Amino acid sequence: MKNFGPMKVLLAVLVVTFCVQEVIMATTTTQQKLEANLTCTEQCLHGFERVEGLPHCYKMLVDLGPMSQDKAVAACGYEGGATVVTFDNPGDDQTLRDHFWTKYENEINTSPAYLKASGFWTGFVRFFGNKLNPFLNMYTGDPMNVNLFKPEQPDDRVLGTKEEEACVSREEYGNKVDFIRGRDAGVTGLDDYTCGFPNWVICMQRNIYMLNMHAWNSALMYGVKMPKDGTCQLDWTDQNYYQLTMMKDKRLEKNRPGAQELADSYMKILNDGAIKSPSCPQ
Repeated sequence: MKNFGPMKVLLAVLVVTFCVQEVIMATTTTQQKLEANLTCTEQCLHGFERVEGLPHCYKMLVDLGPMSQDKAVAACGYEGGATVVTFDNPGDDQTLRDHFWTKYENEINTSPAYLKASGFWTGFVRFFGNKLNPFLNMYTGDPMNVNLFKPEQPDDRVLGTKEEEACVSREEYGNKVDFIRGRDAGVTGLDDYTCGFPNWVICMQRNIYMLNMHAWNSALMYGVKMPKDGTCQLDWTDQNYYQLTMMKDKRLEKNRPGAQELADSYMKILNDGAIKSPSCPQ
């Protein structure tokens, strides 16, 4: 743990991997805080990526191959609590399909578990209590936008008897568009499907959480200028330093009984190394 003295110039260590890069600390008067460059480039968790035209972070579990929908849900849960993909707008499924097909076409076509009919799962499922719109987002309970379905879907009959197609997928990953029963024009969209059918898995982390680096960047809160490369995740030591320093400043600013003692206790925690900093792997 660093020993931060009151007159010492602080080097704030900002990293994506919790290893060390240094930037110079700005002074912290109110006006200087307002003038500080309080920006950073938010990013997805390791392994997830942005897809142009879509709002969240995505990862295709191509190494696992196709699987049933319940196994897909479990697999995504192990990816930092991710979900199987869901969509807000018609066409989003096609944007995601085109992105990962371009990236993994060879791996999909050469997979030992390859099936022409395999597409990828979504997090939408049938809810049997609602006859008007029986499909819901399994994670939120919100009704599915029925415009996400392709024409003539859901039909609930192709692979099973009535009411066996309780999950929703984008079929036939390898087809850029689906041709429906002799139609000349290709159409895209989702289809109700038997849940046990082996489809590929794409996981999603919603940007509400995954991209919100500002929420726990205590250097940003303290008015420290960020590096030009846009990295914005703090190492453990400096994250705690800024948080406890802000708490100290606020206690002294209010000047209530016991404020100095509390402020001193925050600095003692830092200086004594009471908060342990995890080390980077060698």
